[in-house]
Amino acid sequence: MAMISWILPLALSPIVFALSPYGHEFIGKCLYYQTTINPGPFVNGTKNCSSLWESFRDAVAFQSPCHVPRARFTKFVSESQHDLPQNKFIFWEDVYDTVMRYSNRGRRTFSIADTLTGFLGDTQFCGSNSSVDGMEEDRSKCPGYEQTDSCPWSAEASFWAEASEFYSKSAKGKVELMLNSSSITPVNNDSYFSRFELPYLLAPRVTGVRILFAQNSASPPRETCSGPTVEFVKRRLDQNGVRNVTCEVNPSSLKFQLCSENPSLPFCTNDCDVNGQSSIQKTVFTNFTSVIFVIIFLYICM
Repeated sequence: MAMISWILPLALSPIVFALSPYGHEFIGKCLYYQTTINPGPFVNGTKNCSSLWESFRDAVAFQSPCHVPRARFTKFVSESQHDLPQNKFIFWEDVYDTVMRYSNRGRRTFSIADTLTGFLGDTQFCGSNSSVDGMEEDRSKCPGYEQTDSCPWSAEASFWAEASEFYSKSAKGKVELMLNSSSITPVNNDSYFSRFELPYLLAPRVTGVRILFAQNSASPPRETCSGPTVEFVKRRLDQNGVRNVTCEVNPSSLKFQLCSENPSLPFCTNDCDVNGQSSIQKTVFTNFTSVIFVIIFLYICM
């Protein structure tokens, strides 16, 4: 028994020490997600983080910076999938920071970055021919996820395209779509949402779509619910059999978030008087004063 106690760590040590810094980071994030961020889907068994790292590394290792086939990520994306609750899916376009705070890491809703797949891939990465494990150690050299004529399919671009398709195919119930009201064309045929997510939002799995326009600027909105973007999305969803589509600009939950982050936004001061006291506060104070007055009046009369 004593022999086993030192042979086992020795046997495992090559695996541990063979990991690159990115490998250690990846496995740490994988464990953290399953134990802290979203432990619910893993109560009956966790994902094997070492195995997921091998699948992810194999997809990226020694690949060209700008020509990585999407199919290389299919195995990793499939293996990292987990259950998400119905009616808790959110898609977005050009509002990354806002939607990340809105989703609150799955406490309110789940964006793709709030899944294990997206959480593990939400960083810079690319292949290298000069490192031992084929992963670029200086990730600032990686081209990023933007698709350009000179770099159409970087590792990140291929990963997110494959992950987004899987995510969209798993969406169920009524989903949300957050858009930027300051964008000239929040969604069109060439937008990311239109290419990799919208085609897979199909009835009867998806029962409806709630469009949320985030107006997070002091400038007047360029698009609202009556604009061409909503008509475009409705038309595409209708082709998918999804006809229950609603739209709101800064619904209360989103408005409170935006105003807490930037109270100077014009729509945040509409309910305040010149002294900065909100109408709700004034109403509560007025009602309280009225109650006190009635009590004093009754006391005197008695």
